[in-house]
Amino acid sequence: MSALQQPRSMSALRTPNLICYEDVLKANAARMRSRAERLGCALRPHFKTVKTLGAATIATGGTKRKLTVSTLAEAFFLEAGGFDDIVYAVPLTPDKIDDVEELSSRLEAFYVMVDHMDQVAPLVKRGDPSPVVKVLVGVDCGYHRDGVDPDDPESLKLVAAVVACESLEFAGLYTHGGHSYDCASVEDVRAVARAERDNTVAFAEKVREAGFAVPCVGVGSTPTCSNPPEHLDGVDEMHPGNFLYYDTTQLRLGSCASVDDVAVRVITRVVGHYKRSNILLIDAGWTGLSAQGKERGYGAIPKHPELAIVTLKQECGEITTRDGSPLDFEAYPIGTILEVAPHHSCAATHQHAECHVVRGGLILDSWPICKGW
Repeated sequence: MSALQQPRSMSALRTPNLICYEDVLKANAARMRSRAERLGCALRPHFKTVKTLGAATIATGGTKRKLTVSTLAEAFFLEAGGFDDIVYAVPLTPDKIDDVEELSSRLEAFYVMVDHMDQVAPLVKRGDPSPVVKVLVGVDCGYHRDGVDPDDPESLKLVAAVVACESLEFAGLYTHGGHSYDCASVEDVRAVARAERDNTVAFAEKVREAGFAVPCVGVGSTPTCSNPPEHLDGVDEMHPGNFLYYDTTQLRLGSCASVDDVAVRVITRVVGHYKRSNILLIDAGWTGLSAQGKERGYGAIPKHPELAIVTLKQECGEITTRDGSPLDFEAYPIGTILEVAPHHSCAATHQHAECHVVRGGLILDSWPICKGW
C-alpha cells in the first residue's frame, strides 16, 4: 500500500484504470462480518477478488488473519504484508511442495487443500518431515469441480491417509458452492447453500464416526454467503470473496441490493464519435475489463444507464444506447470519463496493476495488485 502525496482527481488517471469506492468496500466487508457472526461462524475472506493488501486489511477487520487464496503468489504477497493464517484452496500438485514448506515454516498457520491420494503422496514422501503441513480435504458439495465425493468410501480413506502421516496435520474440510453462480433466483441460491452446508456437515459426521476429529468445516461462495440458509450449524468458517467488490453478476443473483453496492469500477474515456454507426468509442477493451459478460453488456455504466457496451476489442470498446435510439453525442464529449461496473470484478481486477482508492470523490491512495501464480 502506498499513500499518495496529495489527493488527485480521477481526471489525472490514465485510462483505462481501476478505482474502488472505499466506503462501499468497507460497508460490504462489515455486512458480511456481521452476517458470519450472526450465523455463528468465522469469516475467512477469499483474496482472489481484491488482490490488494489494503482491501485485505479491511476484509479482515484489521486483524490481518484468516484469508483464503487461489495462488501461491497471493500467499507470499500476503505473508510479505504481515498477514497470517492462510488457506491455499486449490488442489495441490508436486511442483508446489517447496513453496508449501516455506510458507508452512514462515506462517503460524498455512493450509493446503487435497482431494486425491496422488496429491497426498508427495507430502508423505518428503525427505524431511518438518515442517508439519496442515491439510484440508476438499469436499464436493454439488459443484462437481473439485472435492471428494462425500458418499464414496474412498473419501474416508483419503482422510485416514492424512491423519496417519506424522508430517501432516488433518485440519478439516473445505467446500465451495460455485454452482450457485448458475442460479436463477435467490431461493435457488439458498437451496444450493443448504446443500453446501448439509453435504459437508454430513461428511464431517462420517469422518468423526470413523474416529477422526474434524477441527474445522468451511463452506461458502459469495452468492451462498450473501443469501445464506437459515442456519449454518456444524459450520466453522465461511469463505466468500467477491462480496468485497460485488459486480453486476452478483447484482443479478441478488447477492447485493443495487449497483451502488459494487465497490469497484473500471474508468474509461470516450475517444471517438461515430454518428454513422451510432457508436461511442472508448479506450477500454477486454484488456481493461476482461472479455466476460458479452451477453450482458460486459457490466453496467451506472452514471449513464442509457448506455451499454456492445463489443470489446483488445484496447477499445464500442458503446451505444441501450434501447437503440440515436446517441446525443454532445452529451459525451471526446475525453469524457465513464465508469463501468464490471460483469465480473475478479476478472476485471486481474487486468490491472493497481487499484486507486476513491474517498470523497478524490483519489487518495493506490493499492498494488498481486500478480502471478
